Amino acid sequence: MKEVSLPAAIVHLSVVLPRFSEVGSYNVNVSKDKTGSQIIATGAGNAVERDGGKVSVNVMLDLRAAKPGAYFLATVRGTDNGTYYYPLKIN
Repeated sequence: MKEVSLPAAIVHLSVVLPRFSEVGSYNVNVSKDKTGSQIIATGAGNAVERDGGKVSVNVMLDLRAAKPGAYFLATVRGTDNGTYYYPLKIN
């Protein structure tokens, strides 16, 4: 997966979830590592099926306190804790 870049600001993000993802409640976390022990921002939203059958979730993340650098963006499905990680760069 290609690295995504976001500014250190309040961002409104729409994330297209991996194929076969289910609709429902998701958290989107930004952390320094994949263990999730250093979460710097989190947002919650309901994933819905869009045109073409793709499932996406919209969240707001407050990244103003984040220092520039490399992070992970994680999508976490609420009921089963299924987590996917994506490389993230904060400018």
